[in-house]
Amino acid sequence: MNSCVLGEVNIFTGYSYIGSCREFVWKQGDIINGKQMPSHFYFKGLKLEYDVEALIIRKDLYLQTKENKEYIVKDFELDIADFDNITGSAKELELVFEKFPEMKSITAGEQVIVNKKTQVAAFKAVSDVIHNVKNGHAIDTASTNEVSKTLVNDVLAAPDAIMNLMDIKSFDDYTFTHNINVATISLFIGEALGLSQEDLNDLGTGCLLHDVGKINIPIEILNKNGKLTDSEFAQMQSHPAKGYEILQRSRNITERARKVSLEHHEKFDGSGYPNKIKGESISLFGRICAVADVYDALTTDRPYRVAMQPYDAMKILVAGIDKHFDPIILNTFIRKFSIYPAGSLVRLNDGSVALVLRNNPKAVIRPVIKIITNSKGRHLKERVEVDLLTNKTLFITGPAERSVLNVTSKTG
Repeated sequence: MNSCVLGEVNIFTGYSYIGSCREFVWKQGDIINGKQMPSHFYFKGLKLEYDVEALIIRKDLYLQTKENKEYIVKDFELDIADFDNITGSAKELELVFEKFPEMKSITAGEQVIVNKKTQVAAFKAVSDVIHNVKNGHAIDTASTNEVSKTLVNDVLAAPDAIMNLMDIKSFDDYTFTHNINVATISLFIGEALGLSQEDLNDLGTGCLLHDVGKINIPIEILNKNGKLTDSEFAQMQSHPAKGYEILQRSRNITERARKVSLEHHEKFDGSGYPNKIKGESISLFGRICAVADVYDALTTDRPYRVAMQPYDAMKILVAGIDKHFDPIILNTFIRKFSIYPAGSLVRLNDGSVALVLRNNPKAVIRPVIKIITNSKGRHLKERVEVDLLTNKTLFITGPAERSVLNVTSKTG
């Protein structure tokens, strides 16, 4: 982005509100001998809510203007020799909407359930909630309710399209994107269960806010690489009740939407928390969110482990049927989403490798695929789309590793 000045800016690093400034001044770097030099920025009237160290440890910086435009400052470094005049350099400044969000499981040209505009609106609504909670303010959930209705409309308009999920930009944005992904997956399940639009609206709102109780848990605990201490584990287990308490003080949210926060870690056999309730004593919305919550957590990169492939995540979910999850809800999810969800790489019986495009609900192991490499491992320029439901000569033998094939789910 060219040199510019942004006025009245709120500053975030991930989901942490850092502070604000009167002006953010961006000076685009020169191009010397064909090479782009680093760009520089500085703050005017900077007011920090936290110590400046909170800025130092982050990779990306997020800015929100009074016009509600959102920008990302990528790969920044700060010069804090003078605390009254903090400056920095960065790779680039760009509008969030131009590049955000990337999709976890999507192929070029395919119809998706949730459009980008809806996802950006959801990101803003969740970030506003988190900002208010962080600063001790009450939550007005009107914007979250509106976003939920928009998500529902997108799902109902294209129930058989590919379910697109948001990729996190950095580990500390997990709360933002995880809440939105869980809402999307939950609505996907709810639509398949035949829930009414009113039910789906409340389900979406509850899932967008299901992890609000995590806001004040230290990031070091949320991202800890290793076993939590008893004290740390107790803090983690406190977040459903804390979230419910926060939502009880909030306007414009129904009780059944609030209960999603309280019950999404309850397990079908009664071994969950915080209240160890079981079976259908757990609300329907809580049981739906439990499936969506675990699936998205397993398929997202975290500081302490890399994301699982969808197939491996499905195996873990299936292993918890009857014990951790409502079997009816989990079976509905699997039938709708498939054992090999859209974006999965699979190996076929002839040795070729394919990308799963969309599910066949009546045959969860025979989706529509696009062949990427032939049986000799050669990448195909003209990729062939095959419906395994009608093609009886090919079948999936198992998942294929992306690292081996050097391709990603974003391959078109």
